[in-house]
Amino acid sequence: MPTWAFWVGIIKAPVFGIAIALIGCREELKVRGSADSVGRQTTRAVVISIFLVIVIDAMFSIFFSAVGV
Repeated sequence: MPTWAFWVGIIKAPVFGIAIALIGCREELKVRGSADSVGRQTTRAVVISIFLVIVIDAMFSIFFSAVGV
């Protein structure tokens, strides 16, 4: 495995983790009233997080391609 592949993973993993944590916290703070609300907001957090990880990964791909990694 090339050394650059290791460092790309080390750079991307915390960014994905922070994005997922922020989305999860933001969505779960919107829970109001019932267990139904918890399920709805959790599902919403998961969907937004998956979409955001795909978008961020695409931006990393564009950046690393431009840099030549």
